[in-house]
Amino acid sequence: MPKSGGVRNKIKEELKWGLDRKSKFDKQRDFLLWSSEIVEDMVHQRFFTAIPLLHWVMKRELWWDWLVFLLALFMQLWLLQEWVDMGYAVREANSTNVEVSQHIKECIANDVTGVCPSEGFYFCLIMLGIVHMMACIFLGISYFVANYHRIALRYNPAKKMAISWKAFYHFYLLALLICSGLGIWSDGVMYCFHLFHIATLFDLLRRVIQGATIHVDQLLFCFPFALFITLAYAILYDLLLSDTFNHDSMEYCNSLLECLTTVLLKSLRETGGGHNFSWTGRKEFSDLWMRLLIDASFWILFTIIGLNVVTSLILDGFRQLKAERERALKDMTTLCTVCGLSKDHLTSNGISWSSHVDRDHNMWSYITFFFYLQEHTGKFSAVENEVLQKFNKADPSFLPNGRCIAIDTKLDLENTL
Repeated sequence: MPKSGGVRNKIKEELKWGLDRKSKFDKQRDFLLWSSEIVEDMVHQRFFTAIPLLHWVMKRELWWDWLVFLLALFMQLWLLQEWVDMGYAVREANSTNVEVSQHIKECIANDVTGVCPSEGFYFCLIMLGIVHMMACIFLGISYFVANYHRIALRYNPAKKMAISWKAFYHFYLLALLICSGLGIWSDGVMYCFHLFHIATLFDLLRRVIQGATIHVDQLLFCFPFALFITLAYAILYDLLLSDTFNHDSMEYCNSLLECLTTVLLKSLRETGGGHNFSWTGRKEFSDLWMRLLIDASFWILFTIIGLNVVTSLILDGFRQLKAERERALKDMTTLCTVCGLSKDHLTSNGISWSSHVDRDHNMWSYITFFFYLQEHTGKFSAVENEVLQKFNKADPSFLPNGRCIAIDTKLDLENTL
């Protein structure tokens, strides 16, 4: 059997959590559909890993991930020391009790703002910036070379491993490269964007983001609702209460746009209910009823209803994602993907569950066998030919449904005796 090059770890994770587990038949058929695309991916990987330079870059994709983040973190920590408040530095320099370093005095003399670089700062920034940019380039190359055959211009639900060309991660990689180039020009400030890359390095953070955005289409509809509420109150303030706004407290309502901006600002701040405007010139007890009505109605519509709807959608996303993973994990640890036999049934027949799924019915061994059938150039046996035909049709009837060789051997021995 020719070398397959193995299945990539990312593909293994996608199969584990993406398999349709509604029923035994659905799972077996979906396993064959996934296997067909995984075999294509293995052929693709074998072609490019034959090129030494690409193989070296692709094999170290995790290195580039960590290098992008760690270099950015190092430069941001270094920038904390180099960034100086020049106004504060000038006051220190004018004080007789404070000793100011020579390079800060030079920055003051040259009227430098922001970064007050010490000796060798820019040289190190340029060198590290070049390394960082190369890491971003290698990360992009390793991703697109490994996955370009999966990138689809049109969504096809039949494709299990298809990636949309407009996937967020594609634009994110482009932003990484652009910000890396701008990092040197901006004295290292733009490298702060790369600190977000930590979310791609840990599965827990990825799942948190996935859970928070699982209902993103419904969350997007909440923003127009919130905007319409604030617009209604802005119109109310503009018509009846524009003279009560205090400009000294950054409250403006000379036009509808100013009213809307002010209401949005106050709505996003913690006020304990309502907007808490100054109400300049409206200090009589009779004005209290109007303020109570406005603040209470806004608090109910915006805070209680609006914000709680957003919170419930996010929490529901976490619950849904957790329930799906728990169902998939239970299925993986109690039911064999290949034959459908349960762990309890195998154990009751004296068969080790780990031995069964790791040796007898290892699904990665099946995928490697499918790869062999697709790549084999010689003649097939009758069994191999039948398996290949059914595999190409995603027909799971050739799989040992409800059977395994260990149980069959045990039954044959019992019948013999």
